[in-house]
Amino acid sequence: MLDLDHYGRINEFMEQDQFITLLNKYLQGQLSIEENRQFQQLLQSDSKNQVLFDYVHIKSNPSTEKENEEEVFQSILAKIDHTDQMRMWGDHKKTIQQSEDSKIMVSDLMPQKPKSWYQVRYVAAAVIVPLLMVLSFYLYQMQPQTKYAQQYVSKRGEKKIINLSDGTTVWLNGDSKLYLEDSFGKVERRVKLEGEGFFTVAHDREHPFIVEFKDSEVKVLGTKFNIRAYPDEDNTATSLVEGAITMKVDHQAQSLTLKPGDKVTFRSAALSKANAIQARPAREVQHSKLTIQEGEVMPSETLWLQNKLSFHADPLSLVISKLSKWYNVSIAIENPDLEQFIFSGNMEGYRLDQILLILQQANPNIQVKKQHDSIIIH
Repeated sequence: MLDLDHYGRINEFMEQDQFITLLNKYLQGQLSIEENRQFQQLLQSDSKNQVLFDYVHIKSNPSTEKENEEEVFQSILAKIDHTDQMRMWGDHKKTIQQSEDSKIMVSDLMPQKPKSWYQVRYVAAAVIVPLLMVLSFYLYQMQPQTKYAQQYVSKRGEKKIINLSDGTTVWLNGDSKLYLEDSFGKVERRVKLEGEGFFTVAHDREHPFIVEFKDSEVKVLGTKFNIRAYPDEDNTATSLVEGAITMKVDHQAQSLTLKPGDKVTFRSAALSKANAIQARPAREVQHSKLTIQEGEVMPSETLWLQNKLSFHADPLSLVISKLSKWYNVSIAIENPDLEQFIFSGNMEGYRLDQILLILQQANPNIQVKKQHDSIIIH
């Protein structure tokens, strides 16, 4: 009985073999008119051939800088349809062991001295496997983003209100992102937060609402809560205003239960530079209550919803992070001794220079220097 699948693989190998032969002649400038026609036909009929052709040209072009590597990969991937991308990833898993034995560089395929047909065939084969492996791995690394059907972005210095299809409302603070899974609302309502957001979750017992952030998550049925989880900040804070939520840190099996007025802060344990690579920081969990400062109705953790900058016993490092996102300006602390200076206060309608002056008055050791479009604290 004829194995059509086996026959197809043989045919595919023969076509790839032919393309490699013609590619070598193309690089040496030795293609005849008929061979050039066949070469162009094979180039257009198989996306892997196009990938190899593009990659060789990019590597032989000295104007291609390393900084443009991601853009280069994106432009190559754009030429591969989804079916071939998935097949490439499958091929990579099957041939990864084979590729480990291939040490020949792509530069060996560049126009140089003529090589024998067998040499070029071996070199090209050695190039294709690692190349497809790299492209496939790059594609695989991008896959987590594709499960999110929608993305909402709030830039620095702005806020955004998002009304979800289930009736939930999300307020995004500056420099924040919210991702919705493509399966949102089918079994559960799962989103991912980077930055700060206040959630008023519509009640739905059949479809729990789950927020992922910094390797942690909260699970609710219907409630109001605030999460601050910026990638560039050490602290992650969850504040419950109304209802109840369960929380998992680092995706551990054990959950924490929060009641209205509760606040949980996760802080990575401090590590020396020597230990930072060797071990992942352990989580320090701090339980506290929401703070309502004198003259305010809402907790300090949610005053940003009223366009008020609120600081409650915040270290200067967190104060500066808040100011950077609020006013859309780069601010850096050059003096590490100042980072743990504690500051409290609510600011509404203040200019940035006014707040910086208040900080200087609170701590005379704080010096402010403007440098181009940035501000330096020293």
